[in-house]
Formats: sequence, C-alpha cells, structure tokens
Amino acid sequence: MPLSLKTLTYPGDLPPTINKERDIEKGDELTATHLSMNCHVGTHVDAPAHFLGDGETLDELRLERFYGPAVVYELLDRKAITRKDVESLHIRERCHILFKTMNSELLQHKAFSPDYCTLSSEAAEAMCERQPLSIGFDYYSLDPYQSDGESFPAHKTVARAGIPVYVCLNLNDVPPGEYLFSGFPLRLTGSEASPVRATLMQRDQE
Repeated sequence: MPLSLKTLTYPGDLPPTINKERDIEKGDELTATHLSMNCHVGTHVDAPAHFLGDGETLDELRLERFYGPAVVYELLDRKAITRKDVESLHIRERCHILFKTMNSELLQHKAFSPDYCTLSSEAAEAMCERQPLSIGFDYYSLDPYQSDGESFPAHKTVARAGIPVYVCLNLNDVPPGEYLFSGFPLRLTGSEASPVRATLMQRDQE
C-alpha cells in the first residue's frame, strides 16, 4: 500500500505524517523528509510479540521468515475462512501462505470496512499445522472487527506458533499460484511490527 496522508487505516490509528524538513525547491541545499507513523499502518508484518507478552520480536525471528517460496490462494466468495476451506486447499508446507479474498477489493476503498473476510481460529490452527514461513492476508486483521468473546483468537493462535503475519497485502491484481515472496521489515530492535515493501516475483519455470 502506498504511504501517505490518505492511507487507509484501522479505526483508532492515525495515517502517516510525511513532511519535508528541508526542500531544494524552497532554497535549501538538499531535500530531507521526516516520516512519523504507527508500525501497524499500511502493509506491515506482525511478530508474535504483537499478541503475546513473551512472544518473539521481529529482530528475534530468522530472516527466512521474511523471504522465500510463497503460494497465493484465492478464496473470494466467503466472509470467513474455515478449517474445511484450508484443508480443501492442500496447502504446501514451509512456504509463505498468502490469502487473496474479497478483502482485496475493500483494500482499494478510501474508508475502512468492518465487514471484511476473516479467518477462524480453527482455520488458523490448520494453517499452523503446515508450518508456514508466514501467513499473509489482504486486510488489517485476521479476526472480526470488535468481535465478542476472546479478542483476536486467530492472531493469537498464529502467534503462539511463532509465525509472523503480514496484513494489508495488495493482492488485487495477483493471480493465484506459486511465487517468490519478499517482505523484509525494518531492522527495529525489540519491535512487534514494521512496515514492509512486500513483493511477489514469478518463479522460474523448469
């Protein structure tokens, strides 16, 4: 997602502020931009520490968690992904699992929609059984917005398995299939999240 004052945010979060502290066009010798933002705005990765007090922070995770083989799975016709859905996909082990859902269209809207597709905790458990390098989603949360009962059950299930989660992946124009994924975070010490520039590359056909 592009970062600007117009970036779609989760309710309660502020958009980034991007200001030029020095500007060649205003007579300065150089241009220097100041960026201030919440680490959970725009496309970003969450470490287990986002939901667990004793969870790993980003700098404690192996680099392979942020790069490697990926599969984009497309599930466009549902509001919630179930364990049965996950099992029907025959998901590969040890890769980045990226879900393209109805959220890919919502991510293009200017206003946040609380009616996004979610992931059940049982579906999250099924995904963790495949030992993924990461799990990626195309909106701000795996869990329902302001749900009753336990807060963020799917996120916590994934966090307990030590798996990072990418959210707000822009998969709108991405066909399902196999790719190489890159989504390295900033090297922030002790942080539970970081913005990323996520990319998918076509794999060489043998």
